[in-house]
Amino acid sequence: MTGTRSGPRSSELRLALAMRGGVSLAVWMGGACCETSRLRDASPESPGVAGAAVYRKLLAGCQYRNVDIDVLAGTSAGGLNGVLLACHLVYGMPFGDGVRDVWLRLGDLEDLLRRPALGGLETLLRRGTLFVLPDSLMRGDEFFYEELRAAMEKLIGEAPRGFKASTSLRLILTATRLRPRSDRVRPTLGQPLLVGRSDAYFHFRHRGGLTDFPAEGEARKAALERLAYAARTSSSFPGAFEPGRLFVGNEPPWPAEDPPRVDMRGISSETGYPDERLNGCAEFIDGGLLDNIPVAWAVRAIAGTPVTRKADRWLLFLQPVPPFPPEPVTGTGPGATRLVRIAAKSLAVKSGAESLYDDALALRAASDTTQLTRGITRALPPDLDSLRCAAAAREASYSAAVGPAEAKRLIRLLEDPSGVTGPDPLPVPAGPGPLEALDTGRGEASVFFARLRDEAEALAPAPRATPLALARAVRLLMDWVSACEGGWDEGDDGGHDGGRDEGHDGGRDEGRDEGRLRAVAECRELLYAYRFAVSTLIAVWDRLLLDAYAAGLAGGIPADPLAPRTRAAARLRAALAVPSMPAGLPSTPATGALAAKWRAWAVDLAAALADGPQPAPGTGAGGHQEAYADLWDRIAELGRHIGQRLDPAPAGFGALGAAALLGNARMLDALTDAEVLLGPMRPDPQSEATDIDFHTVSAANRSWAADLVLGRERTPQEMVEGKLSGNQVANFAAFLSVRWRLGDWIWGRLDTAASLVSVVATDERLEHAFEGFVNLPDLRRRVADLMDPGPRFAGLWDQSLENRPELEPWDRVRYVLTAVRQHEILEEELPLLTDLHRKGFMAGNRVRDIPAPGVVPDLDLDAPGALDKALGTLREVGAERAGRLLRAPDPCRAAVRAGLVAWPSLQPAGLAWARLPRTVLAALKPLFCLLPVIGGFAPVQALVAAALMWCGVALSTENWSSLLGHIPICLFALIALKALLGQRVGSGKLRWFLLLLLGGALVVFGLWRPRAGPSHPPWAGHLDGGLVVGALFALAAFALLCAGSDRYGPVCGYAVGAGVLAGGLQYWQPALGGWWGALILYSVLLWVTAVLPWLYPKPGPGPKSKPKPKPKSKPGQDRSQAETGTRDAGHPAGARHSAAR
Repeated sequence: MTGTRSGPRSSELRLALAMRGGVSLAVWMGGACCETSRLRDASPESPGVAGAAVYRKLLAGCQYRNVDIDVLAGTSAGGLNGVLLACHLVYGMPFGDGVRDVWLRLGDLEDLLRRPALGGLETLLRRGTLFVLPDSLMRGDEFFYEELRAAMEKLIGEAPRGFKASTSLRLILTATRLRPRSDRVRPTLGQPLLVGRSDAYFHFRHRGGLTDFPAEGEARKAALERLAYAARTSSSFPGAFEPGRLFVGNEPPWPAEDPPRVDMRGISSETGYPDERLNGCAEFIDGGLLDNIPVAWAVRAIAGTPVTRKADRWLLFLQPVPPFPPEPVTGTGPGATRLVRIAAKSLAVKSGAESLYDDALALRAASDTTQLTRGITRALPPDLDSLRCAAAAREASYSAAVGPAEAKRLIRLLEDPSGVTGPDPLPVPAGPGPLEALDTGRGEASVFFARLRDEAEALAPAPRATPLALARAVRLLMDWVSACEGGWDEGDDGGHDGGRDEGHDGGRDEGRDEGRLRAVAECRELLYAYRFAVSTLIAVWDRLLLDAYAAGLAGGIPADPLAPRTRAAARLRAALAVPSMPAGLPSTPATGALAAKWRAWAVDLAAALADGPQPAPGTGAGGHQEAYADLWDRIAELGRHIGQRLDPAPAGFGALGAAALLGNARMLDALTDAEVLLGPMRPDPQSEATDIDFHTVSAANRSWAADLVLGRERTPQEMVEGKLSGNQVANFAAFLSVRWRLGDWIWGRLDTAASLVSVVATDERLEHAFEGFVNLPDLRRRVADLMDPGPRFAGLWDQSLENRPELEPWDRVRYVLTAVRQHEILEEELPLLTDLHRKGFMAGNRVRDIPAPGVVPDLDLDAPGALDKALGTLREVGAERAGRLLRAPDPCRAAVRAGLVAWPSLQPAGLAWARLPRTVLAALKPLFCLLPVIGGFAPVQALVAAALMWCGVALSTENWSSLLGHIPICLFALIALKALLGQRVGSGKLRWFLLLLLGGALVVFGLWRPRAGPSHPPWAGHLDGGLVVGALFALAAFALLCAGSDRYGPVCGYAVGAGVLAGGLQYWQPALGGWWGALILYSVLLWVTAVLPWLYPKPGPGPKSKPKPKPKSKPGQDRSQAETGTRDAGHPAGARHSAAR
């Protein structure tokens, strides 16, 4: 069963996606985004794409005319997918094989890993080392960002003509400041309390001409840089990637850094808050550290994203691995280690403090607000006389009721500018906030706030004197249209009988309903444009307030706390005089043209904020009501138009409907009276949400594909483990293998297909389409007739009757339609996976294994046995564990290189005092890093190398058991033996038994026994020591180097070099003591440690991007001005999107 929303059906489906972090599980979320984009492209009002036929027929059968995605909220890996999906929505970037291949190539661990870099003479003199110490294991700027940006540019260039571009989109990515910025909590009484704020976000807007997604030229290139770097920054998992460094300062010139920093002013919430001594930049890390579940962000964004028609709003939360119940507690006593266990449990509670429950509360609060607002609106008096009388009775108390709400919002704006202005259509205002001067000692904010509250009534002197009153009027008109739409849509079948009996609709005039629906759509389009204009006006007003109070509080608390507001009102009047307001509605309005004029007016108003003239002193006089008089006249005229087009008015709006028939003046009076009554109860109409249905998409989804691959008896946890590969090794595992990433991508699409079918084909929609079916055969016939799901439908229906007899009718319909879509997905994706998996887990793991486009043969899944065989491949990939995968050469080599890169990353990077620990750690690396890492990840090569080195040391010292040389080798062999048993032996008890048995034998017969008896090797005195020792150590070096590199030519050369080094040291005398043998061993290991990081992996066949040259700024010139036209062509901190005009 699926949830249903009571009330009339709508013809539009609006989706918002919230994507959590998950490191390599981002590939699963990428597949989920791909499938969601296919549903959007399949809507009847869009051109459609190949492979979405099932969705197109399903949407038509369920009477959805349009599907759109207008809110994306992501953190960490989810933010990266949000950027890619946003480029698809706005720029038409194909979200299919190209994005899949980006994930397959970009997620390769060995390509992501850092390479050694020489620092030159300056580094040697200052830090005592030739090498640059890495900031992280992986290359965030050098590889991740550059490759992502290049891939986005390439794929956007492949956008098809006539693609369905989004008209409204909000993209929010969370981040975490590496160094918290100072902020303050300001109590009602007393000094402010200093706090640190680390939470941050990036907000990209695209709506009505004000966009952070410029269409072309240098502006688009700069926008792609911002998008790619925001994605790279939000995904900067600590330690894995270096912090993202962004320019957020206020003061030019652009800092002379190489490479130049991406300008995030106006996009980042931290605009105006750079870190100290970073040249106007700030450093950010993974957004998931503080907010890994961005559902609340999506809820807030939905509130500020209206729709042009009645829509079903769904919030999809992409969570690959859902939380599972904890293991049952065993044991009764506290135990001797209770203190340690309590400490560990406390840390676990701290690290897992964030949960979906907090975000669910935000979702519930939004739903409660929606219901309350709906009830308030319906409480309006039923006729004009009653409305006038009720307003007259309360008009005297209007200022006392609304003024405190205005004061409260003004205080919130001054305290947290980005928090209040975040949802609006303009760039984030630059900090620091206006209260900075008071916080640094020139006055108490609490005193200033008290004065503002005392003057609260003056903030709303009349019902039409504030911008928020305009917003409430527009919101009231939108409620009016929604109420009309609700009454007419009940029982409306959209012109399709849906299989119902004749006469079901009681003789209703369908042509009349279609005319009303067109009228509703026309009114909604106009309201959408008016609301956008009013939202832009409020955004401009907020920034003028911030500027005015920043200047007014610079010298302390002003005598008149409203004086800065008066100056801001004067600037607003000057700004309103710049753009030409669209003329009133003609008798037969061209809705689209008029809506476009209002959007253009909003863009011009935003530009006037930056470019408009400053009012002269003394021009602040004049009432606030006169400033908005023209806008009120236009809104009243729109209300009259709505009343005439949507007559009769629904319940609760009779007074407005009567006023509409009496002309503009009476409509203006009615809206004013409604403001008197509703204004105190709707303090912030901009943040009022709509009805939101919530659904979690996860790998625990049960579907046709899951039943075939994994069986029906799996628990949700077993389903997740059987599907996903990236959830191993702290969610990093998919970086090890192309096959694993492709498997996760496929399951992301399959799982999301099941969710999307359930979202579209709700019980209510299916009941409307197939009401009155007789039995299951009749239902099958009617589904096939209405939705025409293809030739496989009948066979899959019969298969469901056999395999899932317990399903309810509507669940069966969804199950079979999901099966049809999943079959299409498997036809698209399984050929590549089958090709990569031809040799099992030993191959298909590196980027170079990906075949060229067009090389992979098609896979006919309808052939006998083909589907079972292909699904077996998917099953095998999902069942692989990390220990087994590391037996393959490519993942093993990547893991070894990661371990070697980690060692220098741990070294202190300071100057004088740090040289000694750096030197010590560098000297210990061969013994405490190289040997454990190779032993743990490449046990076979490690055991071979251990045997060869044992013989080499024995020959060098003419002693089977030289403690100084053989103890490190013995420990190395024990590590390798444990790793080998872990990879090859499944049972834990058997594994430990064999480890004790074989490890004990190695210690006894390798170290202790030879010292108890004759310890000389049988060849002592009979072989040329230098030559044989050199050969043995050369072979050992070859085994060690092969564990970390596949460049066998250079490996052979370096191995010979190790042999020459060992043989040269041995050449001094035929038999050496234990110290000298240990020196030979250490020298060879040091040689291997030094050369192995330079043996980069062989490059894959994919194109490598080249860093884009960027113009250098001249002294005193803003870097964004050096980029020709970038700022004027769409930079968010520049001319406020003036290019959109």
